[in-house]
Amino acid sequence: MTGIAGRLADLASGAMLDTARVTGLSRLSPEFVRVGLSAEAFRKATWVPGAKLQLRPRRGSMSLRTYTPVSWDAAEGVTELIAYTHGDGPAAQWFGQVAHGQPSEVMGPRRSIDLREATGPVLFVGDESSVALACALRTVTGDASHVFEARDPAGLTDVLAQLGITERVAVVAKAADRAEVLGRARDAAAEAPYTLVVTGDAATVHAVRRDTRGWQRKPRQVKGKAYWAEGRAGLD
Repeated sequence: MTGIAGRLADLASGAMLDTARVTGLSRLSPEFVRVGLSAEAFRKATWVPGAKLQLRPRRGSMSLRTYTPVSWDAAEGVTELIAYTHGDGPAAQWFGQVAHGQPSEVMGPRRSIDLREATGPVLFVGDESSVALACALRTVTGDASHVFEARDPAGLTDVLAQLGITERVAVVAKAADRAEVLGRARDAAAEAPYTLVVTGDAATVHAVRRDTRGWQRKPRQVKGKAYWAEGRAGLD
């Protein structure tokens, strides 16, 4: 942005965004970081598991990046994010340099995918960008099977283990034909009525939705949302 446009963006952010401070920080891997945030505004917010929080990683711009809080404590005014910091964009740089006490500008929580009705058996399908949502799901139900596709399956398996997601989880290599992730998802479908939650790569979300039409054990409901698409910076 030009100097004037950047200054206008900073002025607008003061009216639109809340200030939070980093109160917790842990590196789960070179690409995953867990960050705790505290803000007075969080005490007044109503959080729904699956909601989004948007962060402005760079001054002089109104470009926001979207993350899924994994928990929310309104009494203390704190929340926690798990960010997948691939690439070298503004958000990856912000999370790569983040430190305790650092201020951040945020908006939310705001509506995204509502997990409150995802009770009973849940089949969760996603990728690296879906890890925080999988953690948020645990605030609703512990009865979930997980299938993840990943560019680095071993690395993602280690991150999931650190987060306590170790049972009924399969991590497969990302492939253009998506045959393995579809097959694993089909096999993991429960006998009882279940909810399918599928997020992440837009192409995978569409492929899973389409594939369920031929499943013997079809989901009773589907909650799906594309978080990103190849060749695009983001869908939200």
